[in-house]
Amino acid sequence: MFDPTIDYSRADIQRLMGGELQTYLPQRDNVILAGCFNRELNPDAPAEIQAGNLPRVARKAKLLSTQLNTVFPVFLKGRQQDKKYRFVGYYRCRDYSTSKEVLATAEAKSGRSGELSYVLYLEEVPNRK
Repeated sequence: MFDPTIDYSRADIQRLMGGELQTYLPQRDNVILAGCFNRELNPDAPAEIQAGNLPRVARKAKLLSTQLNTVFPVFLKGRQQDKKYRFVGYYRCRDYSTSKEVLATAEAKSGRSGELSYVLYLEEVPNRK
């Protein structure tokens, strides 16, 4: 469905997948539909996603943490100000952490001291079309 050589806007992703336009984890009916991340805030993406501590962001992370079998397409961009994303594959959340030690380590990687609520660990789902 998605081509890793094409740039996708958030509007493109929403049109194809549904869910909200302005979120890193668009969902519908409490099911995560896609992941849209930037490497500036998530230097180890797509394997590790750092979820901020704003209430809406933390709620999305918590929702994904309850859907360990949900497979969704993941899109990455380099920086926050970039407008286009690249499809990197289909993933599922295999685990997560809210421990202070894990959050502190993740914050050191992205420079977001005191700003994280979850670290989400994703794994690729091979041979998904």
